Amino acid sequence: MEPTDNSQNFNLWDIPQAQIEDRGPEDAQGPIAEAGEVEAIATISGDVSAGEEPSSPQRASSPPTAMGFIGEASFGNPLAGMPGTEFPVHGELNGKIVDLVRFLLVKFRRMEITSKEEMIHRTMRDYEEHYSVIFSKAAECMKLIFGVDMMEVDPFVHSYFLYPALGITYDGMLHGVVGVPKTGLVIIVLCIIFIEDNCVSEEVFWHVMNSLGMYAGVDHFIFGDPRSLITEDFVQEGYVEYRQVPNSHPPRFEFLWGPRAYAETTKMKILEFYASIVRQDPRSYPEKYAEALREEQERA
Repeated sequence: MEPTDNSQNFNLWDIPQAQIEDRGPEDAQGPIAEAGEVEAIATISGDVSAGEEPSSPQRASSPPTAMGFIGEASFGNPLAGMPGTEFPVHGELNGKIVDLVRFLLVKFRRMEITSKEEMIHRTMRDYEEHYSVIFSKAAECMKLIFGVDMMEVDPFVHSYFLYPALGITYDGMLHGVVGVPKTGLVIIVLCIIFIEDNCVSEEVFWHVMNSLGMYAGVDHFIFGDPRSLITEDFVQEGYVEYRQVPNSHPPRFEFLWGPRAYAETTKMKILEFYASIVRQDPRSYPEKYAEALREEQERA
């Protein structure tokens, strides 16, 4: 499959990787700045459930940029006109967002319910008045980076259960960097394939992944080696099909959705995920929306 115009739809929004110990008073911009700090603090080479600082820097071989925000080109620059927060979110609040994300990762791994009271007690003492913004930004980072969603199970005490997003049942915590959810990476891969007309050449695919700070054969500082994850683990789990292009000499390869992706999620959910990142309505992309809608109707 030759590169299409869609191959430029994905681009990295370059964000300096925040240093955990340097939390100055600079303002954040929406979920983007928080994501940079979340990724910095989520550089995990060991057991995430221990809640420890990374013990080895050898894993962190990717460029100092935040992964995973997709945009630009024919879909337009999603930064343009992006609404900011209603009030400045300073470095101190960014730190609390990071603390909460780390705490939520532990809860996700242990499959434990948490509550507003526990989150405040464990991660944001003296910042209770900012709970709403800290919680909403942390939840957004959990979904966009790690592919983990939150469901309120008791509205009276505000308790929550964490689970893989978009219907996907795979968390990937035993693959790549152990203990780190990989559902977000699965979603990114499915999103790239869908936007690229449901079949993307290996060349175009890795061009996109490189723009997200992920390189074949090079350990990403959160996920590990993306090539191994995608072409081996995700293929084995049934989320991705990785096949040789027929009659290609020398051999060329391409990526498609696997059967488990079709069984567990939908094109509409993937499109809505993408649209939520770029702050657009899914109907803003009429061709993809029509395709996703047809699939919904066929499944009904």
